[in-house]
Amino acid sequence: MRRIVSAGFTAAAIAVLAGCGAYGSSSLPDPGSDAAHNVSSDAETALPRRPGSVTIGSAAFPEAELLAHLYAGAMRARGVEVDVHANIGERPAYMAALKDGSIGAVPEYGGSLLEYLAGESDARTSQEVQAELIEATRNQSLRITDYAPAQDADTITVTKETADKYRLKSIGDLKPVAGRLKLGAPAPLQTVSSGVPALKRVYGVEFKQFVPLAPSGSITQTALRNGTVDAADIFSTDPAISRFGFVSLEDTEHIFAAQNVVPVFRQDVLTQPMADACDAVSARLDTSELRALVARLADGDDPSTTASDWLSRKGLTKI
Repeated sequence: MRRIVSAGFTAAAIAVLAGCGAYGSSSLPDPGSDAAHNVSSDAETALPRRPGSVTIGSAAFPEAELLAHLYAGAMRARGVEVDVHANIGERPAYMAALKDGSIGAVPEYGGSLLEYLAGESDARTSQEVQAELIEATRNQSLRITDYAPAQDADTITVTKETADKYRLKSIGDLKPVAGRLKLGAPAPLQTVSSGVPALKRVYGVEFKQFVPLAPSGSITQTALRNGTVDAADIFSTDPAISRFGFVSLEDTEHIFAAQNVVPVFRQDVLTQPMADACDAVSARLDTSELRALVARLADGDDPSTTASDWLSRKGLTKI
């Protein structure tokens, strides 16, 4: 539920990413696959052509540190001098560091960043969120580059057995059977507007019971596997989705705002080589790729090494 309660409900969830997760199973179209991203070329002045230098920060969980190293490595390949300041803390901490110049950039998640900067928004799709983010960041002397198809977003996820039994592909398919099923999630999902209330209001889905679960991916996936719950809120990058063959149900009505990975920079730091490097990473990073990288972290691999391996495979270690 990190993406739903973006500014406040993070402390425990952020610490346990090794099993945090949910969205994008093989049955779910990648949530960020809209055609044109093209947002780094914002209407204002051209970016400086020199490589420049930047300190890129990250939130205090492994996936965020990995993303910082992915973008850092690609920028170094284009001649940018880059330092990585990982594990700064929660969003208020690293955004304060960005605004006071302690860091010059940080990888973020579109929907959550938009909510933090501009408050509640009706933007839901990847392109809607990004369009509003361009304005919201500009108003605070920040700038975003292109977003990645990769999302770390809330999903309603079931086991393959449950999906097959009830022929579930989308959240709406739950409507006739939800009255027999239990939903497990962190407690705020029961009351936050884009959670249980939206399931009922938008999809007509009312579960038999809501089971509050601690904000730990491992707790949630265990409850789903042993039948304590029949459906669960899991993040799209949780390795359990692939490992256990879970099925994340398509959110066709977008009750959960898009959470595409997007780098955000101080406007006075961003250069064209930085933007080009970040755009190259974003263009190649989808949800399944990111989930596989997070699985390596959960198995004990180092974020920096994992990022370097991926960049090398994608041909991003050289210009």
